[in-house]
Amino acid sequence: MGKTGQPSWAKRILKLLEQAKAKDPDFARFGAYSHRYKLSPPASEETIQRFEAQEGIRLPEEYRDFLFFVGNGGAGPYYGLYGLETLEKELHDSHGSRLYRVLEEPVIYPKMSDEEWGRAAYLKMSDEERHRTVYPKGAPGNSRQKGEEVHPYAGVLPIGSQGCTLMTGLMLAGPYRGQVVYYDEDFCGPPFFVREKGFLAWYERWLREVIAGYNDEKAGFGLNLDGSPGQLMELYEQTENPEDRIEIVDSYYKFETLPGKQKTYFKKACARESNMEVRMKLIKMLARFHVPGMTKELEKLWEYGAYAEAVSVITYEGTWEVKEAWYERVFEILPRLRGEGFRDACHTISAMKDYPDVHAGRLREALTREDLDRNDRAALFHCIRKLKGKEEVLDYFMNYLSTEEEPALLIYAVWCTEGVKNRQLQELYVGLMDKYRTHENTKFDYKGSQMVLRGGGCMGAGRPEGQLVSNLMRQFDYFGLDYRGGFQLLMDEGRWKEWKQQNGFGAG
Repeated sequence: MGKTGQPSWAKRILKLLEQAKAKDPDFARFGAYSHRYKLSPPASEETIQRFEAQEGIRLPEEYRDFLFFVGNGGAGPYYGLYGLETLEKELHDSHGSRLYRVLEEPVIYPKMSDEEWGRAAYLKMSDEERHRTVYPKGAPGNSRQKGEEVHPYAGVLPIGSQGCTLMTGLMLAGPYRGQVVYYDEDFCGPPFFVREKGFLAWYERWLREVIAGYNDEKAGFGLNLDGSPGQLMELYEQTENPEDRIEIVDSYYKFETLPGKQKTYFKKACARESNMEVRMKLIKMLARFHVPGMTKELEKLWEYGAYAEAVSVITYEGTWEVKEAWYERVFEILPRLRGEGFRDACHTISAMKDYPDVHAGRLREALTREDLDRNDRAALFHCIRKLKGKEEVLDYFMNYLSTEEEPALLIYAVWCTEGVKNRQLQELYVGLMDKYRTHENTKFDYKGSQMVLRGGGCMGAGRPEGQLVSNLMRQFDYFGLDYRGGFQLLMDEGRWKEWKQQNGFGAG
Protein backbone atom coordinates (compact mmCIF):
# COMPACT_ATOMS: atom_id res chain seq x y z
CA MET A 1 0.00 0.00 0.00
CA GLY A 2 1.46 3.38 -1.01
CA LYS A 3 2.19 6.20 1.41
CA THR A 4 -0.25 9.09 1.53
CA GLY A 5 0.04 12.67 2.77
CA GLN A 6 3.19 14.71 3.25
CA PRO A 7 4.75 14.28 6.71
CA SER A 8 5.70 17.29 8.82
CA TRP A 9 9.44 16.69 8.41
CA ALA A 10 9.08 16.90 4.61
CA LYS A 11 7.17 20.19 4.87
CA ARG A 12 9.91 21.51 7.18
CA ILE A 13 12.62 20.61 4.68
CA LEU A 14 10.81 22.33 1.83
CA LYS A 15 10.31 25.44 3.96
CA LEU A 16 14.02 25.48 4.88
CA LEU A 17 14.90 25.07 1.20
CA GLU A 18 12.93 28.20 0.33
CA GLN A 19 14.76 30.10 3.09
CA ALA A 20 18.12 28.82 1.80
CA LYS A 21 17.30 29.99 -1.71
CA ALA A 22 16.33 33.42 -0.39
CA LYS A 23 19.64 33.60 1.51
CA ASP A 24 21.65 32.87 -1.66
CA PRO A 25 19.72 34.51 -4.52
CA ASP A 26 22.81 34.83 -6.73
CA PHE A 27 23.81 31.17 -6.24
CA ALA A 28 27.17 32.25 -4.87
CA ARG A 29 27.51 29.28 -2.54
CA PHE A 30 29.70 26.46 -3.82
CA GLY A 31 27.76 24.26 -6.25
CA ALA A 32 24.55 26.29 -5.99
CA TYR A 33 24.75 27.41 -9.59
CA SER A 34 24.31 23.78 -10.59
CA HIS A 35 21.16 22.94 -8.61
CA ARG A 36 19.77 26.46 -7.92
CA TYR A 37 17.95 25.20 -4.84
CA LYS A 38 15.43 23.36 -6.98
CA LEU A 39 14.26 19.79 -6.47
CA SER A 40 12.83 17.50 -9.10
CA PRO A 41 9.28 16.29 -8.44
CA PRO A 42 9.12 13.39 -5.97
CA ALA A 43 9.49 9.88 -7.36
CA SER A 44 6.51 7.55 -7.33
CA GLU A 45 6.51 4.35 -5.29
CA GLU A 46 6.54 2.41 -8.55
CA THR A 47 9.61 4.29 -9.81
CA ILE A 48 11.51 3.64 -6.58
CA GLN A 49 10.53 -0.04 -6.52
CA ARG A 50 11.56 -0.45 -10.16
CA PHE A 51 14.97 1.07 -9.42
CA GLU A 52 15.45 -1.14 -6.37
CA ALA A 53 14.44 -4.26 -8.28
CA GLN A 54 16.74 -3.40 -11.17
CA GLU A 55 19.74 -2.85 -8.88
CA GLY A 56 18.82 -5.60 -6.41
CA ILE A 57 18.93 -3.28 -3.39
CA ARG A 58 16.70 -1.71 -0.78
CA LEU A 59 17.40 2.01 -0.35
CA PRO A 60 17.89 3.25 3.23
CA GLU A 61 14.50 4.37 4.55
CA GLU A 62 15.30 8.05 5.13
CA TYR A 63 16.74 8.46 1.63
CA ARG A 64 13.85 6.48 0.17
CA ASP A 65 11.35 8.71 1.97
CA PHE A 66 13.17 11.82 0.75
CA LEU A 67 12.82 10.66 -2.87
CA PHE A 68 9.12 9.92 -2.33
CA PHE A 69 8.00 12.88 -0.21
CA VAL A 70 10.47 15.69 -1.03
CA GLY A 71 12.22 15.39 -4.37
CA ASN A 72 13.84 12.98 -6.81
CA GLY A 73 17.24 14.71 -6.87
CA GLY A 74 18.31 18.31 -7.27
CA ALA A 75 19.17 20.78 -4.49
CA GLY A 76 21.72 19.50 -2.01
CA PRO A 77 25.25 19.93 -0.68
CA TYR A 78 28.04 20.62 -3.19
CA TYR A 79 26.67 20.08 -6.73
CA GLY A 80 23.39 18.64 -5.52
CA LEU A 81 21.79 15.19 -5.39
CA TYR A 82 21.33 12.70 -8.19
CA GLY A 83 17.86 11.61 -9.15
CA LEU A 84 17.13 7.93 -9.78
CA GLU A 85 17.57 8.30 -13.54
CA THR A 86 21.04 9.78 -13.06
CA LEU A 87 21.84 7.13 -10.46
CA GLU A 88 21.15 4.40 -13.00
CA LYS A 89 23.73 5.95 -15.31
CA GLU A 90 26.25 6.41 -12.48
CA LEU A 91 26.00 2.76 -11.48
CA HIS A 92 26.76 1.39 -14.93
CA ASP A 93 29.21 2.15 -17.73
CA SER A 94 28.24 2.67 -21.38
CA HIS A 95 28.21 -1.10 -21.91
CA GLY A 96 25.85 -1.73 -19.03
CA SER A 97 28.51 -3.17 -16.72
CA ARG A 98 28.17 -2.27 -13.06
CA LEU A 99 30.71 0.29 -11.85
CA TYR A 100 29.78 0.18 -8.17
CA ARG A 101 29.32 -3.15 -6.43
CA VAL A 102 26.36 -1.97 -4.37
CA LEU A 103 25.23 -5.49 -3.49
CA GLU A 104 28.29 -6.39 -1.43
CA GLU A 105 29.23 -5.76 2.17
CA PRO A 106 31.30 -2.58 2.56
CA VAL A 107 35.02 -2.63 3.25
CA ILE A 108 35.23 0.96 4.50
CA TYR A 109 34.47 2.30 7.96
CA PRO A 110 34.84 5.58 9.89
CA LYS A 111 38.25 6.98 10.87
CA MET A 112 40.35 4.61 8.76
CA SER A 113 44.02 5.50 9.01
CA ASP A 114 45.99 6.14 5.83
CA GLU A 115 47.66 2.76 6.26
CA GLU A 116 44.37 0.90 6.85
CA TRP A 117 42.83 2.60 3.85
CA GLY A 118 45.86 1.89 1.69
CA ARG A 119 45.78 -1.81 2.47
CA ALA A 120 42.01 -2.08 2.04
CA ALA A 121 41.95 -0.18 -1.24
CA TYR A 122 44.94 -1.94 -2.77
CA LEU A 123 44.37 -5.50 -1.64
CA LYS A 124 40.69 -5.44 -2.54
CA MET A 125 41.34 -4.35 -6.12
CA SER A 126 41.59 -6.61 -9.10
CA ASP A 127 44.77 -6.48 -11.17
CA GLU A 128 42.93 -4.49 -13.83
CA GLU A 129 41.88 -1.88 -11.27
CA ARG A 130 45.38 -1.69 -9.84
CA HIS A 131 46.83 -0.89 -13.25
CA ARG A 132 44.61 2.18 -13.62
CA THR A 133 44.69 3.37 -10.03
CA VAL A 134 46.81 5.98 -8.27
CA TYR A 135 47.89 3.91 -5.28
CA PRO A 136 46.85 5.36 -1.95
CA LYS A 137 49.30 5.95 0.87
CA GLY A 138 49.88 2.73 2.76
CA ALA A 139 49.48 0.40 -0.21
CA PRO A 140 51.91 -2.52 -0.03
CA GLY A 141 54.60 -1.16 -2.33
CA ASN A 142 54.72 -2.55 -5.84
CA SER A 143 53.74 -6.09 -4.86
CA ARG A 144 51.50 -7.69 -7.45
CA GLN A 145 49.77 -10.18 -5.18
CA LYS A 146 46.24 -10.94 -6.30
CA GLY A 147 43.51 -9.64 -4.00
CA GLU A 148 39.81 -10.33 -3.87
CA GLU A 149 38.04 -8.61 -6.72
CA VAL A 150 35.91 -6.46 -4.42
CA HIS A 151 35.80 -2.74 -5.10
CA PRO A 152 36.90 -0.49 -2.19
CA TYR A 153 33.54 1.28 -2.42
CA ALA A 154 31.42 -1.84 -2.36
CA GLY A 155 28.18 -1.17 -0.53
CA VAL A 156 28.25 2.56 -1.34
CA LEU A 157 25.61 4.27 -3.46
CA PRO A 158 26.92 7.45 -5.19
CA ILE A 159 24.25 10.11 -4.61
CA GLY A 160 26.05 13.29 -5.72
CA SER A 161 29.25 14.92 -6.98
CA GLN A 162 31.45 17.33 -5.03
CA GLY A 163 33.53 18.18 -8.10
CA CYS A 164 36.40 16.43 -9.87
CA THR A 165 36.68 12.90 -8.43
CA LEU A 166 35.16 13.72 -5.02
CA MET A 167 31.80 12.10 -4.38
CA THR A 168 28.97 11.95 -1.88
CA GLY A 169 27.76 8.43 -1.17
CA LEU A 170 25.26 6.57 0.98
CA MET A 171 26.07 3.36 2.83
CA LEU A 172 23.75 0.55 1.72
CA ALA A 173 24.89 -2.26 3.98
CA GLY A 174 26.71 -3.03 7.18
CA PRO A 175 26.58 -1.27 10.55
CA TYR A 176 26.67 2.20 8.95
CA ARG A 177 23.77 1.63 6.54
CA GLY A 178 21.98 4.91 5.82
CA GLN A 179 24.96 7.11 6.73
CA VAL A 180 26.42 9.63 4.28
CA VAL A 181 30.07 9.17 3.32
CA TYR A 182 32.47 11.34 1.28
CA TYR A 183 35.01 9.56 -0.90
CA ASP A 184 37.47 10.04 -3.75
CA GLU A 185 37.09 7.97 -6.91
CA ASP A 186 40.86 8.26 -7.41
CA PHE A 187 41.43 6.62 -4.01
CA CYS A 188 43.62 9.56 -2.90
CA GLY A 189 42.68 9.24 0.76
CA PRO A 190 40.44 7.48 3.27
CA PRO A 191 36.68 8.06 3.05
CA PHE A 192 35.04 10.44 5.50
CA PHE A 193 31.85 9.44 7.31
CA VAL A 194 29.76 12.45 8.26
CA ARG A 195 28.72 12.66 11.91
CA GLU A 196 24.98 12.63 11.26
CA LYS A 197 23.70 9.06 11.48
CA GLY A 198 20.96 9.49 8.90
CA PHE A 199 20.45 11.16 5.53
CA LEU A 200 17.76 13.59 6.70
CA ALA A 201 19.80 15.07 9.58
CA TRP A 202 22.71 15.62 7.16
CA TYR A 203 20.45 17.29 4.59
CA GLU A 204 18.73 19.53 7.15
CA ARG A 205 22.08 20.59 8.57
CA TRP A 206 23.12 21.72 5.10
CA LEU A 207 20.00 23.88 4.81
CA ARG A 208 20.55 25.37 8.27
CA GLU A 209 24.15 26.27 7.45
CA VAL A 210 23.19 27.87 4.12
CA ILE A 211 20.59 29.96 5.94
CA ALA A 212 23.14 30.89 8.64
CA GLY A 213 25.63 31.97 5.97
CA TYR A 214 28.38 29.53 6.92
CA ASN A 215 31.22 29.14 4.45
CA ASP A 216 31.44 25.57 3.19
CA GLU A 217 33.82 26.49 0.35
CA LYS A 218 36.68 27.03 2.81
CA ALA A 219 35.77 24.40 5.39
CA GLY A 220 33.83 21.88 3.27
CA PHE A 221 30.26 21.16 4.31
CA GLY A 222 29.89 18.28 6.74
CA LEU A 223 33.60 17.90 7.41
CA ASN A 224 33.39 19.88 10.63
CA LEU A 225 31.27 19.77 13.77
CA ASP A 226 27.72 21.06 13.77
CA GLY A 227 26.93 24.06 15.94
CA SER A 228 27.10 27.85 16.28
CA PRO A 229 30.16 29.74 17.62
CA GLY A 230 28.63 29.75 21.09
CA GLN A 231 27.70 26.06 21.02
CA LEU A 232 31.18 25.04 19.91
CA MET A 233 32.73 27.18 22.66
CA GLU A 234 30.59 25.39 25.26
CA LEU A 235 31.67 22.06 23.79
CA TYR A 236 35.32 23.13 24.04
CA GLU A 237 34.85 24.04 27.71
CA GLN A 238 33.39 20.63 28.44
CA THR A 239 36.25 18.55 27.04
CA GLU A 240 39.91 18.23 27.92
CA ASN A 241 40.76 15.69 25.23
CA PRO A 242 43.32 17.30 22.85
CA GLU A 243 41.99 15.55 19.75
CA ASP A 244 38.44 16.66 20.49
CA ARG A 245 39.59 20.21 21.17
CA ILE A 246 41.47 20.33 17.86
CA GLU A 247 38.36 19.13 16.03
CA ILE A 248 36.32 21.88 17.71
CA VAL A 249 38.85 24.59 16.83
CA ASP A 250 39.03 23.42 13.20
CA SER A 251 35.23 23.66 13.00
CA TYR A 252 35.39 27.43 13.46
CA TYR A 253 36.66 27.86 9.90
CA LYS A 254 33.11 27.51 8.60
CA PHE A 255 32.22 30.89 10.10
CA GLU A 256 32.79 34.13 8.21
CA THR A 257 33.46 36.05 11.44
CA LEU A 258 34.21 35.22 15.06
CA PRO A 259 32.03 36.97 17.67
CA GLY A 260 33.79 39.04 20.31
CA LYS A 261 32.86 36.68 23.14
CA GLN A 262 34.59 33.77 21.42
CA LYS A 263 37.61 35.91 20.51
CA THR A 264 38.11 36.81 24.16
CA TYR A 265 37.52 33.27 25.41
CA PHE A 266 39.85 31.53 22.96
CA LYS A 267 42.62 34.10 23.34
CA LYS A 268 42.65 33.36 27.07
CA ALA A 269 42.39 29.61 26.39
CA CYS A 270 45.38 29.87 24.07
CA ALA A 271 47.50 31.57 26.73
CA ARG A 272 46.85 28.84 29.30
CA GLU A 273 46.87 25.85 26.91
CA SER A 274 49.65 23.39 27.82
CA ASN A 275 49.22 21.06 24.85
CA MET A 276 51.40 22.54 22.12
CA GLU A 277 49.42 21.02 19.25
CA VAL A 278 46.15 22.47 20.55
CA ARG A 279 47.84 25.80 21.19
CA MET A 280 49.16 25.92 17.63
CA LYS A 281 45.66 25.26 16.32
CA LEU A 282 44.27 28.05 18.49
CA ILE A 283 46.91 30.52 17.33
CA LYS A 284 46.19 29.68 13.71
CA MET A 285 42.41 29.98 14.15
CA LEU A 286 42.67 33.27 16.04
CA ALA A 287 44.99 34.64 13.37
CA ARG A 288 42.46 33.62 10.73
CA PHE A 289 39.90 35.89 12.43
CA HIS A 290 42.42 38.73 12.90
CA VAL A 291 42.51 38.58 16.68
CA PRO A 292 45.21 41.06 17.83
CA GLY A 293 48.38 39.83 19.49
CA MET A 294 49.04 36.68 17.49
CA THR A 295 52.18 37.89 15.72
CA LYS A 296 54.20 37.73 18.96
CA GLU A 297 53.79 33.96 18.82
CA LEU A 298 55.70 33.69 15.51
CA GLU A 299 59.22 33.08 16.82
CA LYS A 300 57.91 30.54 19.33
CA LEU A 301 56.10 28.65 16.57
CA TRP A 302 59.15 28.76 14.31
CA GLU A 303 61.42 27.42 17.02
CA TYR A 304 58.98 24.60 17.70
CA GLY A 305 58.94 23.68 14.00
CA ALA A 306 55.28 24.65 13.57
CA TYR A 307 56.02 26.27 10.23
CA ALA A 308 52.54 25.89 8.76
CA GLU A 309 50.98 27.56 11.79
CA ALA A 310 53.58 30.35 11.70
CA VAL A 311 52.97 30.97 8.00
CA SER A 312 49.24 31.12 8.70
CA VAL A 313 49.80 33.86 11.27
CA ILE A 314 52.00 35.78 8.81
CA THR A 315 49.33 35.43 6.13
CA TYR A 316 46.18 36.28 8.05
CA GLU A 317 47.27 38.34 11.04
CA GLY A 318 50.56 39.77 9.90
CA THR A 319 50.70 43.44 9.05
CA TRP A 320 52.66 44.58 6.02
CA GLU A 321 55.70 45.01 8.26
CA VAL A 322 55.36 41.41 9.46
CA LYS A 323 55.12 40.07 5.91
CA GLU A 324 58.10 42.17 4.88
CA ALA A 325 60.20 40.80 7.77
CA TRP A 326 59.23 37.17 7.22
CA TYR A 327 58.69 36.56 3.49
CA GLU A 328 62.26 35.38 2.86
CA ARG A 329 61.89 32.80 5.58
CA VAL A 330 58.61 31.74 3.97
CA PHE A 331 60.50 31.17 0.70
CA GLU A 332 63.06 29.06 2.60
CA ILE A 333 60.50 26.84 4.27
CA LEU A 334 58.26 26.41 1.19
CA PRO A 335 59.81 23.04 0.14
CA ARG A 336 58.79 21.55 3.51
CA LEU A 337 55.18 22.72 3.40
CA ARG A 338 52.12 20.97 2.06
CA GLY A 339 48.39 21.49 2.34
CA GLU A 340 47.06 24.62 4.00
CA GLY A 341 50.52 25.75 5.12
CA PHE A 342 51.76 25.63 1.52
CA ARG A 343 48.72 27.51 0.29
CA ASP A 344 49.15 30.17 2.98
CA ALA A 345 52.81 30.56 1.95
CA CYS A 346 51.75 31.10 -1.67
CA HIS A 347 49.35 33.79 -0.48
CA THR A 348 52.10 35.60 1.43
CA ILE A 349 54.53 35.41 -1.49
CA SER A 350 51.97 36.80 -3.92
CA ALA A 351 51.30 39.69 -1.51
CA MET A 352 54.97 40.67 -1.94
CA LYS A 353 54.76 40.68 -5.73
CA ASP A 354 56.08 44.23 -6.12
CA TYR A 355 59.39 43.50 -4.41
CA PRO A 356 62.31 43.18 -6.89
CA ASP A 357 63.44 39.79 -5.56
CA VAL A 358 59.97 38.21 -5.73
CA HIS A 359 59.45 36.69 -9.18
CA ALA A 360 58.14 33.51 -10.78
CA GLY A 361 61.57 31.99 -11.29
CA ARG A 362 61.98 31.53 -7.55
CA LEU A 363 59.08 29.07 -7.59
CA ARG A 364 60.48 26.78 -10.30
CA GLU A 365 61.43 24.13 -7.74
CA ALA A 366 57.94 24.22 -6.26
CA LEU A 367 56.42 23.70 -9.71
CA THR A 368 58.31 20.43 -10.16
CA ARG A 369 57.18 18.94 -6.84
CA GLU A 370 55.19 15.74 -7.21
CA ASP A 371 53.78 15.70 -3.67
CA LEU A 372 51.36 18.61 -4.12
CA ASP A 373 47.66 17.86 -4.33
CA ARG A 374 45.33 19.67 -6.72
CA ASN A 375 44.53 22.39 -4.19
CA ASP A 376 48.20 23.07 -3.48
CA ARG A 377 48.99 23.27 -7.18
CA ALA A 378 46.04 25.57 -7.85
CA ALA A 379 47.29 27.90 -5.09
CA LEU A 380 50.81 27.84 -6.56
CA PHE A 381 49.48 28.70 -10.01
CA HIS A 382 47.35 31.49 -8.57
CA CYS A 383 50.44 32.90 -6.88
CA ILE A 384 52.57 32.76 -10.05
CA ARG A 385 49.80 34.46 -11.97
CA LYS A 386 50.38 37.58 -9.85
CA LEU A 387 54.18 37.58 -10.11
CA LYS A 388 56.47 39.16 -12.65
CA GLY A 389 58.91 37.10 -14.70
CA LYS A 390 56.42 34.45 -15.83
CA GLU A 391 58.58 33.91 -18.91
CA GLU A 392 61.13 32.29 -16.57
CA VAL A 393 58.82 29.30 -16.09
CA LEU A 394 57.14 29.28 -19.50
CA ASP A 395 58.80 26.00 -20.48
CA TYR A 396 57.14 24.30 -17.51
CA PHE A 397 53.70 25.62 -18.42
CA MET A 398 54.11 24.72 -22.10
CA ASN A 399 54.63 21.11 -21.03
CA TYR A 400 51.86 21.30 -18.43
CA LEU A 401 49.27 22.63 -20.85
CA SER A 402 50.17 19.78 -23.21
CA THR A 403 49.73 16.99 -20.67
CA GLU A 404 47.32 17.97 -17.88
CA GLU A 405 43.82 16.48 -18.15
CA GLU A 406 42.04 18.25 -15.30
CA PRO A 407 40.17 21.36 -16.54
CA ALA A 408 40.11 23.02 -13.11
CA LEU A 409 43.93 23.03 -13.01
CA LEU A 410 44.25 24.00 -16.66
CA ILE A 411 42.22 27.13 -15.86
CA TYR A 412 44.91 28.27 -13.42
CA ALA A 413 47.70 27.30 -15.80
CA VAL A 414 46.15 29.46 -18.52
CA TRP A 415 45.91 32.34 -16.05
CA CYS A 416 49.60 31.86 -15.24
CA THR A 417 50.61 32.34 -18.88
CA GLU A 418 48.21 35.21 -19.54
CA GLY A 419 49.99 38.12 -21.19
CA VAL A 420 53.00 36.08 -22.32
CA LYS A 421 53.60 36.56 -26.04
CA ASN A 422 54.61 33.26 -27.61
CA ARG A 423 53.37 31.63 -30.80
CA GLN A 424 53.75 28.05 -29.54
CA LEU A 425 51.74 29.01 -26.49
CA GLN A 426 48.95 30.37 -28.67
CA GLU A 427 48.92 27.11 -30.63
CA LEU A 428 48.46 25.23 -27.36
CA TYR A 429 45.57 27.53 -26.48
CA VAL A 430 43.87 26.78 -29.80
CA GLY A 431 44.43 23.06 -29.34
CA LEU A 432 42.79 23.18 -25.90
CA MET A 433 39.80 25.07 -27.29
CA ASP A 434 39.44 22.40 -29.96
CA LYS A 435 39.53 19.72 -27.28
CA TYR A 436 37.06 21.24 -24.82
CA ARG A 437 34.69 23.36 -26.93
CA THR A 438 32.41 20.39 -27.64
CA HIS A 439 32.32 19.11 -24.06
CA GLU A 440 28.77 18.90 -22.68
CA ASN A 441 29.61 21.30 -19.82
CA THR A 442 31.02 23.84 -22.30
CA LYS A 443 27.83 23.58 -24.34
CA PHE A 444 25.83 24.16 -21.16
CA ASP A 445 27.78 27.33 -20.40
CA TYR A 446 27.48 28.38 -24.04
CA LYS A 447 23.69 28.30 -23.72
CA GLY A 448 23.98 30.47 -20.61
CA SER A 449 26.17 32.96 -22.48
CA GLN A 450 23.40 33.44 -25.03
CA MET A 451 20.73 34.22 -22.44
CA VAL A 452 19.85 37.86 -22.02
CA LEU A 453 19.43 38.66 -18.35
CA ARG A 454 17.88 41.69 -16.70
CA GLY A 455 20.01 44.70 -17.56
CA GLY A 456 21.24 43.13 -20.81
CA GLY A 457 24.00 40.97 -19.33
CA CYS A 458 24.45 37.23 -19.75
CA MET A 459 25.40 34.30 -17.59
CA GLY A 460 29.12 33.70 -17.19
CA ALA A 461 30.70 30.26 -17.46
CA GLY A 462 30.15 28.25 -14.30
CA ARG A 463 31.47 24.76 -15.11
CA PRO A 464 35.17 23.86 -15.30
CA GLU A 465 35.23 23.07 -19.01
CA GLY A 466 33.21 26.18 -19.85
CA GLN A 467 35.40 28.36 -17.64
CA LEU A 468 38.52 26.95 -19.27
CA VAL A 469 37.22 27.65 -22.76
CA SER A 470 36.11 31.15 -21.73
CA ASN A 471 39.58 31.92 -20.34
CA LEU A 472 41.22 30.56 -23.48
CA MET A 473 39.01 32.76 -25.66
CA ARG A 474 40.05 35.74 -23.55
CA GLN A 475 43.68 35.15 -24.55
CA PHE A 476 42.54 36.08 -28.08
CA ASP A 477 40.34 38.95 -26.85
CA TYR A 478 37.29 36.81 -27.65
CA PHE A 479 38.28 36.91 -31.33
CA GLY A 480 37.53 40.64 -31.46
CA LEU A 481 33.97 40.16 -30.25
CA ASP A 482 32.20 40.42 -26.91
CA TYR A 483 31.87 37.38 -24.62
CA ARG A 484 28.56 36.29 -26.12
CA GLY A 485 29.77 36.77 -29.68
CA GLY A 486 33.07 35.00 -29.01
CA PHE A 487 31.21 31.95 -27.77
CA GLN A 488 29.02 32.00 -30.88
CA LEU A 489 32.07 31.99 -33.13
CA LEU A 490 33.74 29.18 -31.22
CA MET A 491 30.65 26.94 -31.31
CA ASP A 492 30.04 27.52 -35.02
CA GLU A 493 32.15 24.88 -36.81
CA GLY A 494 32.49 26.87 -40.03
CA ARG A 495 33.34 30.21 -38.42
CA TRP A 496 35.81 28.54 -36.03
CA LYS A 497 37.70 26.85 -38.89
CA GLU A 498 37.71 30.09 -40.82
CA TRP A 499 39.13 32.02 -37.85
CA LYS A 500 41.91 29.46 -37.42
CA GLN A 501 42.82 29.62 -41.10
CA GLN A 502 42.90 33.42 -41.07
CA ASN A 503 45.22 33.41 -38.07
CA GLY A 504 47.54 30.68 -39.29
CA PHE A 505 46.42 27.89 -37.00
CA GLY A 506 45.39 25.51 -39.77
CA ALA A 507 42.03 24.09 -40.69
CA GLY A 508 42.04 21.13 -38.28
